[in-house]
Amino acid sequence: MKKLISTLAISLGVLVSFNTNAVVIDASTIIPNENILQNFNGLDWVYAGPIGTGEWGPGNIEAPEYRASEGWRYATAEEWARRPDWTHFIIGNASLMPVSGFTDHSVYRFAAEYWSNFNHIDLSDAAEGKITNGLDIGSLEDVYDTWYVRDAIVSKVPESSSLLLCAISVLGLAIVRRKKSKP
Repeated sequence: MKKLISTLAISLGVLVSFNTNAVVIDASTIIPNENILQNFNGLDWVYAGPIGTGEWGPGNIEAPEYRASEGWRYATAEEWARRPDWTHFIIGNASLMPVSGFTDHSVYRFAAEYWSNFNHIDLSDAAEGKITNGLDIGSLEDVYDTWYVRDAIVSKVPESSSLLLCAISVLGLAIVRRKKSKP
C-alpha cells in the first residue's frame, strides 16, 4: 500500500511539474506566424494544447474565443475533414518521433503557451489521431490534443509583379497624356 501511495505521489508530482512554470501568454500578445501552420486548404491551423478545452478545469486550455481578435475559432466538420496531419506542423526537414511532452518550437509549430498553462504538446496523441477541435469533434475528456482554425490570413502587401504592372500603367497614361497635350 505504501508503494502504491508513493507511486501515485510521484506521478502527481511529474504531472504538476509540467504546469508549474507555464503561464498563459496574454491574449494581447499575437501568436507568431512561426507557431502557426499557415494557409493549409485555405485555413490557418494552430496546435493549441495537449488536452481538450476545460478538460482539467478552467485555465488549462482556453476556447478559441480567448483569441477571437486574431480570428481563431472551432473547425467545422467540413473543415476538420480537410485538416492537416500532425506531420504538416514539422518545420523544415526535421525528423520527429511522436513523443509526449514535446517542447521544441524550433522544429515543430505549436502555440500551447498562447492557449494554456502548458508549455508542451503530445505528438504521440496527434500521431494516433487523438485530436479535437475543442468543441464537438473528438474527445474532450480523453486527453486529446486541441487544434483551432481561422480563415487564412493573406498578406496585404502587393506582389512585385502587381506593383510593376501598376507602374507601367501609370507610365503609359503619362505618355498618352503628354502626346495629347502637344499641339
